[in-house]
Amino acid sequence: MLEQVTQRVWYLPWEEERDRPSLYYIRGDRRSLAVDAGSSPAHVAQFYAALEERGLPLPDFTAVTHWHWDHTFGLGAVQGVTLASALTNRKLRQVRAWEWTPEAMAQRERRGEDIPFCNEHIRREYPDLGAVSVSLAEMEVEGELTLHLGGVDCRLFCRDTPHSRDGLLVHVPQERVLALGDADCEDLYQPGAGYDPARLRALLELLSSLEFSLALPGHSGPETRGQELEYLRGCLQGCAGMLNFCQGMENG
Repeated sequence: MLEQVTQRVWYLPWEEERDRPSLYYIRGDRRSLAVDAGSSPAHVAQFYAALEERGLPLPDFTAVTHWHWDHTFGLGAVQGVTLASALTNRKLRQVRAWEWTPEAMAQRERRGEDIPFCNEHIRREYPDLGAVSVSLAEMEVEGELTLHLGGVDCRLFCRDTPHSRDGLLVHVPQERVLALGDADCEDLYQPGAGYDPARLRALLELLSSLEFSLALPGHSGPETRGQELEYLRGCLQGCAGMLNFCQGMENG
């Protein structure tokens, strides 16, 4: 079921069981943009059916926020022009060469190329692993790009985020929304996972400098600007507390 966020913004809510992220949609007077390509062709089909049910045209553009499977494995089923950061496409070129068998997935876990959490949910999304197909985005964004959709602009900009080095955020000033993808989440691929304090602080400073009323995250519903900033501050304080604890253990 598609939910409306503002006059021009809708989203298909996330699904926890298969770890499907929220897919966002911004409608302009002439063109429309989707944020994230979903985890599979089936996820894309669900999104498109929800748009058609609301009488909304399918997106002319789809921008992916980072390389992780649940945001990109639907790229091959997307209509219109697809966009990603150059770093995202670079990573997807590596992932496209991966084999999708239980043995190959287990090997990647042992080498640290992939993680059990993702593989578990990939198996749920793809009972037939042979159906996994990885595509690249057609256009690469380096730095910033603004899409003029008619009556509304979408500013796409690349950032190193706490969750992934190849983050792409989407700011829609007229609607006062900021699509984050998973930018405010932990980096599960780093040793020990968790937050890198420097990357977390940089995101907090960036978001504090932007004008928006609603943050649109990847795996929850929209948050107010105040809620999002408070969450990030709490995470940063948690990092500081853990660092002090570890230093105390070393000195003790």
